[in-house]
Amino acid sequence: MAEPSERGGKRRKLWIAAGCVGCVAASLALAGPFITPALRKHVLPYVPATETTIDLIFKELRPTATSRLIDLGSGDGRVVIEAAKKGFPQADGIELNIWLVLYSRWKSLVSGTNSRTSFKRADLWKYDLSPYDTVIVFGGEGMMDDISKKLKEELKSDTDIISCRFPLDERLWTADKLIEDGPNPLWRYKQA
Repeated sequence: MAEPSERGGKRRKLWIAAGCVGCVAASLALAGPFITPALRKHVLPYVPATETTIDLIFKELRPTATSRLIDLGSGDGRVVIEAAKKGFPQADGIELNIWLVLYSRWKSLVSGTNSRTSFKRADLWKYDLSPYDTVIVFGGEGMMDDISKKLKEELKSDTDIISCRFPLDERLWTADKLIEDGPNPLWRYKQA
């Protein structure tokens, strides 16, 4: 029969092992949504929009009483929340990272814009964009050809599009305006 000190040592080792496994599991649960975008066909990491970029976006856009804006890959929700503050009656964000979606919802609640904003965990490639007349795209270079096709197929005429950091495919789209923002240029398009 094992001595009491041996049993205590085994229990402690089991608790330490269980704690280590728990820490690894928690780390994966928290970090996983930030790591998995690197494993997708279109790599789209979370990079927050700068205040300058947000200011430039909303200098270009004029909401109407029926405007609907969507931010594709809305990250922490700052563009969507600013859209609500600037008078868009409905501003939506779609994002794959559940932690960013939850954070965006919380930020919208705290800022008092939650009645005019919504944040959904959704895959932009499977999401219907046809109800929107304003689209904000923060895309990665490798996805711009595919997103250009999706926008061309789904958006109605007179849709405003702001593409941040990378332009849409010039075989399908002609930019109405190039808006400079140092290393983060913006392009404005209008669906004809």
